[in-house]
Amino acid sequence: MTGKTGHVLLGGDFNCILEASDTTGVFTYSRALAELVHGLALTDTLQGNPTRKVYTHYSASGATRIDRIYATRELLERKLGVEAIIAPYTDHLAVCLRISIVIPIMRRGRGLWKMDSAVITENASMEKLRTLWGQLQRQKGYFPDLTMWWDGLCKKKIQLYQREQAEWTTV
Repeated sequence: MTGKTGHVLLGGDFNCILEASDTTGVFTYSRALAELVHGLALTDTLQGNPTRKVYTHYSASGATRIDRIYATRELLERKLGVEAIIAPYTDHLAVCLRISIVIPIMRRGRGLWKMDSAVITENASMEKLRTLWGQLQRQKGYFPDLTMWWDGLCKKKIQLYQREQAEWTTV
């Protein structure tokens, strides 16, 4: 599927090739993959130096480039780099594509959260909440941004605090 943008990024271990130059030995050609790549107007992202071929799978019978990433022209224009690197626990090289993307800046209004006001009427509960908030504030620097800090840590800790307080008030 191409989604709203029409961008396609297709990658994997295809176990076949589309060009004889992608192997040093015998090979399996895939007409289905060729039609898919042609039909979606995809381009192989690893277009290396033709005098020095890059292969992603080596065996006793030869070397083959069966691991590939294809992209639409618009995505290919955003390519920063692509390389085949050694990957542990496999007999293939991994193909790594670096691409620039445009991420819209999320504008958030004043976030509101509500806590049961009955929970904080006691001094002990209020002091616990102040201590918790101080701990959360000190942890803020360990997160890349405020949203991740709030969503990844604060919400969970505050919900846990609320449950604990609710248990104490119902006892």
